[in-house]
Amino acid sequence: MASDEAGMDQEGPKRAKLSNTTYCCVPQCNVYSGEGVRFHHFPKDLKLRLQWKTVLRMGKKITDYDRVCNAHFLPTDYIPQAKPSLVKRLKSIAVPSQKLPIRRHDVVDSSPQKKLKQARKRRAENREASRLSAENDRSMHEDANLSNETNENNNSHEEVDDNTTATGPPETGGENAPAAPACKEKTTQTEKFSLKTLLPEGSKLCTFTGLTSYKLLDKIVLCVTQIIPESSKMNLTNTERVLLCLTKLRLNMSYASLSVFFGISDETCSKYFRHTVQVLAEVLKGLVKLPSLEETRRNIPKCFRRYSYTRIVLDCMEIPVEKPRCLKERIMTYSQYKGRHTLKACVGVSPSGMIIFLSKFYGGRASDKRIVVDSEILDSLEFRDGVMVDKGFMIEKECIERNLRMIRPPFLSKKKALSKAEAIRTAEIARARVHVERSIKQIRDYAIMTDQVSSYLVPYMNDIALVCAAMVNLSSPILAMDKF
Repeated sequence: MASDEAGMDQEGPKRAKLSNTTYCCVPQCNVYSGEGVRFHHFPKDLKLRLQWKTVLRMGKKITDYDRVCNAHFLPTDYIPQAKPSLVKRLKSIAVPSQKLPIRRHDVVDSSPQKKLKQARKRRAENREASRLSAENDRSMHEDANLSNETNENNNSHEEVDDNTTATGPPETGGENAPAAPACKEKTTQTEKFSLKTLLPEGSKLCTFTGLTSYKLLDKIVLCVTQIIPESSKMNLTNTERVLLCLTKLRLNMSYASLSVFFGISDETCSKYFRHTVQVLAEVLKGLVKLPSLEETRRNIPKCFRRYSYTRIVLDCMEIPVEKPRCLKERIMTYSQYKGRHTLKACVGVSPSGMIIFLSKFYGGRASDKRIVVDSEILDSLEFRDGVMVDKGFMIEKECIERNLRMIRPPFLSKKKALSKAEAIRTAEIARARVHVERSIKQIRDYAIMTDQVSSYLVPYMNDIALVCAAMVNLSSPILAMDKF
């Protein structure tokens, strides 16, 4: 609240001779101390102080000795006083609005339209000032009434009838004063918006997250909680974190969109996703593993009866990646086959359609043979197991060294056409591999595995692909029971 200073008696008009004379510091204002003149300090609140300085066009630094006279304020800028003899004090929100200085370079338009416009502006300012004054007075009276009621309740234990009318403000109070209407604030408690409340169980849940049911979600969250205990300090619960991560994998939504669903910032969404996907990879890695030979034999579909010794079907998938800045990385990631920069990994599928192997990601330039050899998947197979591959896998030598049988379509080589036996063999292998390609396609149903990968996500792609593969294994099987 701006402090005030009572006016002083004026002994003469000359400022230099009267050291005790107070004068207004506002430019173009010649008011000195005298009868009926009051001066006000600049407010201590920095924001309000700057507002005063702006409207008064103060070009100099404000000091503690500068004063503003009452000629620059409206009557409504003062706090109403019960006794006229008391010193008038400005309201805490009062701002000078009268007799403001005019700059010399300002163009003064004295046309009738300008005068009407200025008059309307002054009336609007006066109405706004009156409204603020009325609100301030009302709040003061409400605070006084609340204080009186509190004191009465503390000093008295008598019961009061509900029909008793409340007294009005002190200046308008009386026995015949009309009863003030009782006002009660009505509030409605609503449930916090979340993606879980938005998605019903079924196809919509699967479309957003790849989950088949909320029971499956609860089991995953239970495993996640063993690694990340629930904490009130976190912005999201573990359930919300898993939903955020799976939604990002499934739809590859922007973090700005995810922030709307989960009520957090874009940066927080990104941090939660990167951390949660690593935790999910640790939880779900047991779902992508090589089954035993007996289990594989028990689940051989009809299309593999001719190749019932098949243990694994290998294929490679490539994902487009953002063009690296480093020249060496550009060379490593450029794929001649795709004609762009990619990441490449080898996927292993069982004859029944389960994803049982996933290698680490390499640059798109890496060959299929190198990825298979480096992954050591062939060393995990047993004697005389069958490995079904495409024509691009040149791993005959590696299979012979490990006593494995390689199943691969025959090459045309220099021949004009395949023989009848070779054509039948090619058709049978293609008929068996089509189900495997469907499994790989299910991985690609996760948009993050088909869209261009940002450079900041490259270090997390092994975990991302593992989670997507595990979620595919948790979904509905690609082969019906009549196919076995």
